[in-house]
Amino acid sequence: MTSFIGFIPARKGSVRIPNKNLKLINKKPLIYYTIKAATNSRYIEETVVFSDSEKINSYANKFGIKSFYKRPKYLSKKNTSMYETLKYFIKKNDIIKKFDYLVLLQPTSPQRSAKDINNACQMILKDKKADGLVSTFEIKKIRKQYPDKFMIKKGRYLKKISININDKIKKKIYLRNGPAILILKIKAIKKNLYNNKLLNFVMPEKRSVDINTIDDFKKITKNF
Repeated sequence: MTSFIGFIPARKGSVRIPNKNLKLINKKPLIYYTIKAATNSRYIEETVVFSDSEKINSYANKFGIKSFYKRPKYLSKKNTSMYETLKYFIKKNDIIKKFDYLVLLQPTSPQRSAKDINNACQMILKDKKADGLVSTFEIKKIRKQYPDKFMIKKGRYLKKISININDKIKKKIYLRNGPAILILKIKAIKKNLYNNKLLNFVMPEKRSVDINTIDDFKKITKNF
């Protein structure tokens, strides 16, 4: 039977918003919404919170998440790549023997729900040749603040593209929304996570806010 592990990376440090993952939205810490979505998913068998913060790990424990792992300081820097983080976790815990897919769920996407996760898992289960799946939303105009997150569909899978601010949109263009959901076949994980054969899981733009600034917090609080 195909198995999924939920992986929530949560650094305590944040350049623009100190202690971002514990900042309150509707009286709940930001990370609460991702923990609940993961633990409520019927596909995720185990959820891991991977943090260098004792407060975050302690908070996760309240939800019955016993399998969190201490995140080393050298993997908790602002320039640490997600690939480095995943590589360390997979190697240290040998999860490749226990699970088929890793479901990466970033706390900065609190509007992603358990239903979204379930639908994404269902999608990837229907395509055994896919290396993974990434959540996106379709854009109508070019957004200069996201120069490296544009993708188009090429056949069944997504492909990264480069776009200039003045380019006209001639085909459907998608923007990774964080991503809120990134499912990866553990055996197929490689350095450039987005050069895999990834399925496109399209979400509504209004639920695709990726929180990185105080303005993002204000925006999402109004629409939550």
